[in-house]
Amino acid sequence: MSGVGERIQALRTGKGLTQRDLAEPNYTAAYVSSVENGHRVPSSDALAHFAARLRVDVTQLTTGRHPGDALSIEIDLLEEVQPQPWYEQLATDPTALDTRRAAAEVVLGRRRLTAGAADDAVAHFERARRLVPPTLAHLRTPAVAGLALCARLQGDPGYAAYLLTGFRDELHRAGLPDPASVLAVHALLALCQHDLGEDAAPAASTALALAGPGAEAVSAFVATARTLAASSHLPEARAALTAAGAAVLESWLADEIAGAFRIRARARLSAGDLAGALADLTAARQRSTGPEALDALVDLAEVHRALGDPATARALLSAADPAIAPEADLVIEPDADALITPGTGAHGGTHSGTGDADLEGHRRDRTGGGGSAGEVRRARAHRVHALLSQDAGDLEAAERHLRAAIAIHRGTGPRRELAQLSLDLADLLTAMRRPDDALAVLADGLTAVDTHAG
Repeated sequence: MSGVGERIQALRTGKGLTQRDLAEPNYTAAYVSSVENGHRVPSSDALAHFAARLRVDVTQLTTGRHPGDALSIEIDLLEEVQPQPWYEQLATDPTALDTRRAAAEVVLGRRRLTAGAADDAVAHFERARRLVPPTLAHLRTPAVAGLALCARLQGDPGYAAYLLTGFRDELHRAGLPDPASVLAVHALLALCQHDLGEDAAPAASTALALAGPGAEAVSAFVATARTLAASSHLPEARAALTAAGAAVLESWLADEIAGAFRIRARARLSAGDLAGALADLTAARQRSTGPEALDALVDLAEVHRALGDPATARALLSAADPAIAPEADLVIEPDADALITPGTGAHGGTHSGTGDADLEGHRRDRTGGGGSAGEVRRARAHRVHALLSQDAGDLEAAERHLRAAIAIHRGTGPRRELAQLSLDLADLLTAMRRPDDALAVLADGLTAVDTHAG
């Protein structure tokens, strides 16, 4: 108990209280004086009384450590602003809580993934998963999400889906339907199911029902947690910290959540709900700073084509990839820049809509048969260009775009889209009174689909 009296005296005088103020109504000023002078050791009841009068935690009186200090470590883990050695030391510190070591491993895994070292990232995420006990399964979510993301980016969406469904069942058995965990699991699962050619709309809808403000809320929640911790309002500070953790996870998965918006938008477009598809695709652009934002531009072009607005559709396609068509095939309104305003995503950054090479270096999207996000996006843009050209009566241009899309999908997949494009081209050639060419396209397409690796 050495130093307790000195701490009590310092806190009392700092708050402008007399010894009588601190003592009443349970104790005397003389008792307070003897405690402050080190002549008496206060009982646990006396410590609780003094702490209440001084508006501090008992721990601060007995140890001199502010109870909010421990929370500051968790805040640093969430903000991810400390230098690399800080997280490496915490991850390997045998005296640290396992949950904090796991959080440090997650930070290290995310950094390795951003650097393109997926194998190293997997090792960090796996260690994080093992550090968290089964009774706290919801705290494993960042680690499991990281492992699934790595598997998908490495071209194995099937294994990623296996991890996610297993973890989803684990959360259910443990009675831990944590909203942030459910959002993360289903957003990633929707993308994996889409990659595998399965119905991804239900998983996407489940995720989006729980989507919050994401990155926009992180700084506010963290600032609130710091303020509350500093003033010893620890339960409230932990509540703010929990909310910050959910927002950080959602922010980290901004591209994946944008992908869920795109999946639901495609389902709505197929059902004829153009307004719903437009809203989802707008949300996808606002969420993502990565390839999903560019993919959303192509999907938006298809929606605007369905709305009878070909000029806007062409402007959006040009923003997604200006190299896919000659200038003569583009009709861009004077205010087209309003259509391609960069979106702000997970970390407050922006993109120009044309920096595809940089985006591809950061993240590659596997869809069924493999192939980069940029290649698949370009093929889909060619398809929308074909539809627009066909609407305008330029069947030759439509044929060129469809053949370009097929050529891309032959090398990249996915197989289902290669099949659909072959059917689209055959229908077009039939309309152009070229039945022999249509039959040749169908035969060639059937062979390509049958032998395609996807």
